[in-house]
Amino acid sequence: MKKIWDRLGIVFSSACVLHCILVAFMPVVFPAISAYTHATWIHIVVAVVILLTSPLAFIPGYKKHGLSWIIISAMGGLGLIFLGVLMEGFVSDQISHGISILGSLLLVFSHAKNLQHSHRHKHQCC
Repeated sequence: MKKIWDRLGIVFSSACVLHCILVAFMPVVFPAISAYTHATWIHIVVAVVILLTSPLAFIPGYKKHGLSWIIISAMGGLGLIFLGVLMEGFVSDQISHGISILGSLLLVFSHAKNLQHSHRHKHQCC
């Protein structure tokens, strides 16, 4: 059951990447849709869901494999996602969403490594 949180984390973070790309860059290509693609509340909700679900994956993973660099990279990813959300309205959408995209990619990487090392550890010790 614990691995489901890493898999959901990868899905949530990947959805965040896709959403940020569409919101930040589609209006550049198709200016007519810019009025319909941006809602700050969506970014806040997605960021909060990611923040609330990430510990459910990383804390048990850390207890299993003990690799602090995975926790640190996950925290960096979460920090970048929230920095991107906080910068909305102060910088261009391309910059704020670009920062969130980097954070989401780092979080996807962290979830993947957490899954990989948790799986390895299970087979090494048992």
